[in-house]
Amino acid sequence: MSSPKADRTGGIGPFAVGTIVLAVIVLALTGLTRACSVSSPSTVDRGSVQRIDVADATRSAAATLPFPVRGPQLPADWIPQSTDIRDVPGDAAQSSTPGEGGRAFRLGWLTPDDSFVRLVQSDGTVEGLVTSEQGTPQAGAPVSADGLTWATYRGLRNEAIWVADVGGGVRWLVTGDATPARFVQLITAARRSP
Repeated sequence: MSSPKADRTGGIGPFAVGTIVLAVIVLALTGLTRACSVSSPSTVDRGSVQRIDVADATRSAAATLPFPVRGPQLPADWIPQSTDIRDVPGDAAQSSTPGEGGRAFRLGWLTPDDSFVRLVQSDGTVEGLVTSEQGTPQAGAPVSADGLTWATYRGLRNEAIWVADVGGGVRWLVTGDATPARFVQLITAARRSP
């Protein structure tokens, strides 16, 4: 008895199975992409934003840094939401040993109009500080705020950067997507802080 010959035409069966498998994959991917969303910067759920204690963060930083730091007290509608301490690279002519260029204490807030602004306090050079925050930004015209002249730059994502020497070997950098008025509000609060 001879064995039956295989049907080489494949018929509709394998085609139907392949189509069903493909449809299941497409539906699964569609479901996954609907679970993800991208919100515009103007729609921030302020209730879900992480909050930090500026006074505690500042005390902790002051205990470890070789320069004085300030913890600005801003109105309640400013949400303090990030802090860290980072090394600042040295000038380009120097070696890039970590910490050689100084240290930076960073505090970030969500402003009342849902923009972001960060105050960076450092004993690093202006060049090292700007590079550590925004790479190689475009220089702009200086501005005056709270009695200081601030060098300005335009950084990543078109964020403004203001940097000034505040005395005692300390430089401050303010950056973010906030308005210049919010930069001035932060600077004024920081300069008035103990």
